[in-house]
Amino acid sequence: MPIVLLLVLCSISFVSTKGYRILATLFAVELGAGPLQTGMLFAIWGVFPFVLSIYAGRLADRFDNRVLMYCGLAGFTVSLLLPFAFPGLTALYLSAALGGCTTMLFVVATQNLVGVLSSAESRTRNFSYYSLAESSAAIVGPVLVGLCIDAFRHPLTFAVLAAINCACLMLLFARRNRIPNTIRNVDRKVNRSAKDLLALSDLRNALLANGTVMAGLDLFNLYMPVYTHSLGFSATSIGLIMGAFGIAAFVTRLAIPPVTARWGEHAMMAGALVVSALAFIAVPFAKQPLVLGLASFVLGLGLGCGQPLSMILAFNAAPPDRSAEAIAMRLTVSYGAHVVIPPVFGAVGAALGLAPIFWTCAILLGGGSALTRPKKKSIDAAKEKSKVAN
Repeated sequence: MPIVLLLVLCSISFVSTKGYRILATLFAVELGAGPLQTGMLFAIWGVFPFVLSIYAGRLADRFDNRVLMYCGLAGFTVSLLLPFAFPGLTALYLSAALGGCTTMLFVVATQNLVGVLSSAESRTRNFSYYSLAESSAAIVGPVLVGLCIDAFRHPLTFAVLAAINCACLMLLFARRNRIPNTIRNVDRKVNRSAKDLLALSDLRNALLANGTVMAGLDLFNLYMPVYTHSLGFSATSIGLIMGAFGIAAFVTRLAIPPVTARWGEHAMMAGALVVSALAFIAVPFAKQPLVLGLASFVLGLGLGCGQPLSMILAFNAAPPDRSAEAIAMRLTVSYGAHVVIPPVFGAVGAALGLAPIFWTCAILLGGGSALTRPKKKSIDAAKEKSKVAN
């Protein structure tokens, strides 16, 4: 089935993507970068996708999504080889710029394909499977990177991730005919504006929820490794702590279909943000690997379901012929967070230390929970839908 092949490809590639984030952070710290410099590293990762995501979505709506997948996988492989060939901060910054742009192409194409190749009845389930593939990679990627750093050091670990991504590219080429052509009959003379989509209240709500979740995810992925490194933990311990997040995200994403069937997507999102806020408050008080692993697990339970829920909401809210553009708008918000959040909070960390970063993020998540809290009639509608299904 095309969906199965698509999920396998995503599972393989996401190992490199998830591993890259912690590897780039730890290598930057090893090279002497401070919180502000590491923040700028991931701002560079997000700046080009922030500008180009919507255009990539329009391409995906008009042309074969497989082309974007080829470009994304090939470009990210090259970006991973740059720090291997030229170890240093300059190569890391160039790698982040190229890697952010090319992984965006792959994500736009694959998320749109999941929606397009699914029926209305199977779409929530298939997006959950997609998010489970991402969760699996979030477990494997950091742990693999931690082990490889301790065994081979940082530059060769980039080569390991490049080899994994290259294997994914070869599998896509070998099985390219298994994924159907997704070109649609779209009137290209029609002037399409992002404002048309933003006029849809359901889509605006999905983007708002996604922005809050991405702030939490960015700060976790960037500053949890920095914080644990400051406590003197080994790369393997840091990888295991980060991997606990992926385990929890995997668990919570299994619960998405039954929970949303009973309470609705907005209720699950609001509850998840509250749980995440509480975990962020506790992080600066934790000094032991086991306690930080538990905090990482709780954060995974909360933040782990935010991305798939916002994907589902964004796809369902869009007109059928503009689904990829809506997915891309969601990614624009995500990459906008990559651009703004790391340097801003990096400046806070440089001035005040790491604890205020985690506590400020908790405040943001608490505010996001209040904004995304569903009205009573939405909960009642979800309960009624659950009764009908049963």
